[in-house]
Amino acid sequence: MTELFAPLRSRAFRWLEATGLFANAGVWMVTLVGGYIMERLTTSPVLVTLAAAIGPLGGILAVVFSGAAADSRDRRAVLLVAKVLLISSVAFLCLMSSSKLLSPATLLIGLAGMGISGGTSSPSWWTTIGSLIPPELVPVAFSLDSFQWNIGQVVGPVLGGAVLRGAGTVVFFALCGALMIPLISFLLLWRGRDDLRLSTPGGSAAESLLGAISSGWRYFSNTPGLRAVAARTALYVTPAAALGALLPLFAAHYLHVSAFGYGLFLALSGVGAMFAALVLPRLQGHLHLDTIVAAATLANALALVALVIWPTRWAAVPVLLVTGASWVWSTVAFVIAARQVTPEWVQTRSLSLYYVVLQGPFVLGGLGFGVVDTFLPIRETLLIAAFALVPGILLIPRFRLPVVDRSSLQLVTSPSLTIGEHVHPEDGPVLILIEYRVDTEEVDDFLCTMAELRIVRRRLGGTRWGVYQDVTAHGKFFETFLVPSWNGYILQRAHYTKADREVENRASAFDLEPGGPRVTRLIHPDTVEAARARSAWRREMLRLLRPQ
Repeated sequence: MTELFAPLRSRAFRWLEATGLFANAGVWMVTLVGGYIMERLTTSPVLVTLAAAIGPLGGILAVVFSGAAADSRDRRAVLLVAKVLLISSVAFLCLMSSSKLLSPATLLIGLAGMGISGGTSSPSWWTTIGSLIPPELVPVAFSLDSFQWNIGQVVGPVLGGAVLRGAGTVVFFALCGALMIPLISFLLLWRGRDDLRLSTPGGSAAESLLGAISSGWRYFSNTPGLRAVAARTALYVTPAAALGALLPLFAAHYLHVSAFGYGLFLALSGVGAMFAALVLPRLQGHLHLDTIVAAATLANALALVALVIWPTRWAAVPVLLVTGASWVWSTVAFVIAARQVTPEWVQTRSLSLYYVVLQGPFVLGGLGFGVVDTFLPIRETLLIAAFALVPGILLIPRFRLPVVDRSSLQLVTSPSLTIGEHVHPEDGPVLILIEYRVDTEEVDDFLCTMAELRIVRRRLGGTRWGVYQDVTAHGKFFETFLVPSWNGYILQRAHYTKADREVENRASAFDLEPGGPRVTRLIHPDTVEAARARSAWRREMLRLLRPQ
């Protein structure tokens, strides 16, 4: 237990989690009880499930831009903007309710704003947690953050249900907004704000926002470990989203509870999640993440089957405890795996893409099972969701979660380059030509190593990668790839990690020349200098042709 609270020795981490606890209680109040409010405004299953899905959908729209902005600009500013948007969305719902204008449409608008806020802040929040504590405590810190998040999941629905029943929607939304003020105040007054600034390390030129988005996508899509995490996340989240989306309808048809009673049932999921967060660090010390996720997925499926067979209040209690715990064990394991395989320079934008993978299936699963529920009874729909969890277990050998030594992801310094005065940062594209002379008996091993090097070049920005053999010499090979600009090439060189260099060095070791492979760097002739020359020529021609 002492190990779980070790990250709290960091003063900044303590304040971040303490103020986040209040804000998250307010978020859970609206997010979970919002489905109950929607069920009272309409009887449409699609609209009720949309109330649960609209938030994640809004987050998906914003998360990629926010992750790139956090990596290339200021992470603290991104967090602050997100939380201001959060309280503004709640204020909008409060205004609509006090003006008697609260409807399915206005409720969805407010929930969408809160979702955009969540998508904007989540990747920066995850990266900030890792930056405030020692690396060896990062997995424990994520468990503690999940514990804090799920305290809000317990307190929020119970408090929200009680306030909604006793004081109505206006006071309900006003209280939610008040709970978010401490976190905004902390982000405004935080004296350690400079520690949260993150520019591209090792590069002399900062990336543009679109360039940061592009480099984040390249790294994510060309990293096998991240692709495995994405596949496993989609396999679990899509069916697991069914219970949360359909719970308001299930409660109305089978549980027959008031707003306060509904909040109590939702709190049970939070209690299970809190327990899971407490024991997760200990489980990580003894079990592989794949084993933890497999057990959580199986438990979730069996819990849904039990609820289908016994659709009673007493059966719902253990089911919600189990599904809450399963969700934490699985999603926290996925976040830890995604962060573990990503270097610091691209971490926030990679986590933002992971957020899309996490929330996209949540939206599709919630809406999809809501549509299924319009044609089938709710118990049959939940049974389908239970069986849909099984492929996530069967495909574990195909998509294993990565375990990586973080020291191998440290950036290494590249040798400086000598270039001519005619080269400008925006010139491009740049063609890189690397010549290898390989022993004919080692060609097969060389080509296998080049396949690994291809992944490195592509995820760091190289396009049209290829390896070619000289038609006049069996052991003479050329590796080629393009980089969009000279500035992009400089940034690429600054982003090589220790593991990347090891792959490159293994490829270079096959070269028989004493000085290593010969590297030629070529720039397209349509450079900035050429454009200036053409402009000067055009201006002179216009001057000569102009009538005197």
